[in-house]
Amino acid sequence: MNKYVQSSFDLLSNIRFFNLSTHNPDADSVWSSTMFYIPQYNPLKLIWYSKQHTRHSQELKINPRVSGTIYSSQVLPDLSLDLAGSQFVGYARQVPDEQLQETYDYFFLKTFPDENVRKKNARPISDYQGNAERRFYELEIQAWWVYDSDAWSLHKDDDRVQVPLSELLVPPTLSE
Repeated sequence: MNKYVQSSFDLLSNIRFFNLSTHNPDADSVWSSTMFYIPQYNPLKLIWYSKQHTRHSQELKINPRVSGTIYSSQVLPDLSLDLAGSQFVGYARQVPDEQLQETYDYFFLKTFPDENVRKKNARPISDYQGNAERRFYELEIQAWWVYDSDAWSLHKDDDRVQVPLSELLVPPTLSE
């Protein structure tokens, strides 16, 4: 596995927040929100829940085309920067009620693997159905790039490397 694929899986497995950027062409405005997510593979998706009245949720109804980032950074003791990150584009949508049970089960199983903790912390599925205030959303990734620190240190013009989505179908822990 090459370092860009490994970096992608490291980010998806260890970072639980992503920045979602939506666009409302009618208002000629762009909005960015930070979301807690769970990755799903084959195809690569990010799953989260949010209140229906939020700006990003409303904008997804108008324009499902989105972009986003996942990153991790840390200033090291020698004042250098340890940075890993991805950028992506895709389409996001509200999960329809007929797919809700499967999405709900997957999201909370991955969020709270321990059954007792899950029972204590997961809201009932009715909190996400029909006209409930909260709904589940999924973002299907159409293109994915990762940050290349080597390119940055060599002062190249672009320090992003596109990773083929075909390389991100099955995380290493599931394929072994």
